[in-house]
Amino acid sequence: MPPVTPATLAHSPLEPLVQKAGATMVARNGWLVAAHYGSPGGEMALCDQGVGLADRSDLGKLELRGDAEAVEQLVGQLTGGQVLSGEALLAAGAWWCAVSGEHVIALSDAGQTERVRSAVGEAARWTPGVTVTDLTARLAALGLLGPGTEDLLEELSGARPALRNVEPPAFQSTLLAAIPVMLLRASATRAVVLTDTGRAAGLWTEIERAGRDAGLGHVGADVVAHFSPLVS
Repeated sequence: MPPVTPATLAHSPLEPLVQKAGATMVARNGWLVAAHYGSPGGEMALCDQGVGLADRSDLGKLELRGDAEAVEQLVGQLTGGQVLSGEALLAAGAWWCAVSGEHVIALSDAGQTERVRSAVGEAARWTPGVTVTDLTARLAALGLLGPGTEDLLEELSGARPALRNVEPPAFQSTLLAAIPVMLLRASATRAVVLTDTGRAAGLWTEIERAGRDAGLGHVGADVVAHFSPLVS
């Protein structure tokens, strides 16, 4: 097996910002990720009391598109459940997030991505009318963890009614700091924000700015895995 080097690892578009913030970088599941920012204990306390901001760009991101009936069939085959527009379902090693009946995003931890990708690809072979696209490298992901998550999202959204009136778990396309995003609200204290890689740095900076009064700080993969594993 060839050695793992920085050149063979996948890199987040947010890597320069997390390094500037003092992250200790490590190789995990084929990615170079921020393990911690010098004080894992402090980061754990932050997620208990304020808001932790994490780079989650290593998440696997698969897009399912097609006829609504075919998409529903494929998701049901993989999960044993159903996800309606605006909903999110945690099952079979991933969050299944419905933008609409014809459009579902599957999010998986980096360690589960290959298995989920294989399962989705195999199911799609037998489900005419559904196309599967791997968006892992095209979308950045930012995680928010802690009791201040909802207040921070509301501030970033400009108190948009569509955000306030939706109970988690939920998934929606919206604007945060005037930047187009897709937002998974896994719970009142856990969220994942997806955006194009070209907008990721701007969104990260806006979240830092908006979170100053909410006790926001940076958290690494070690604490994310403890407080908010994407899948159980």
